[in-house]
Amino acid sequence: MECIDAADHERRIDCFRAAELLYLHAAMKHNAYAFLCLGYVYSYNRCEGRFYEANEPAGIGPLGAGEPFSRERRAFECLEVAADSGLAEGCYKLGDLYKRGMGCEPSDKKAFDCYLRASKLAEADGPVVWGSIGFRLGDAYEHGRGCRQDFARAHAWYRKAVIGLRAAVTSGDWYYEGVLARAEQGVKRCEQELSLADE
Repeated sequence: MECIDAADHERRIDCFRAAELLYLHAAMKHNAYAFLCLGYVYSYNRCEGRFYEANEPAGIGPLGAGEPFSRERRAFECLEVAADSGLAEGCYKLGDLYKRGMGCEPSDKKAFDCYLRASKLAEADGPVVWGSIGFRLGDAYEHGRGCRQDFARAHAWYRKAVIGLRAAVTSGDWYYEGVLARAEQGVKRCEQELSLADE
């Protein structure tokens, strides 16, 4: 992830290709975190199409035996295993795939259910995880995606997201600055909606 300079582009891809291979070995040993990491590699196209399994004959890898390689479907399968194993991060990332329809039919209801389940599993996780989940639930409640629109619940989840994401950014996870800003905007929008309802 640190190889962000243009000169390091090929090195970055090589690193992710090596990581994919190691994660595949761990996944074959039923390691839930390996499936989570593979889900990230595939969903964000970290190898830019140069995936290990894409170059293998169909049915060689631990997933999708006998089927042609599909990065989107593979991302879904990996995150589904991570979610089914009880990883909160796997649950909310699976929800993102349902929301976008990546590797599956789009479904706001299934996405919302994944986010809600993730919130129950995330009690022992760090602020990045529960902050990210809070942002997704805030967005769902604010817009009525997969649930009934509820600005009070949206406000509460956005506030939780701000606390978690601010802690993450303060500790050096600069990647979350954008979603933190969006969570803060969500708090303000919901406060405005709630104040209008009180008038």
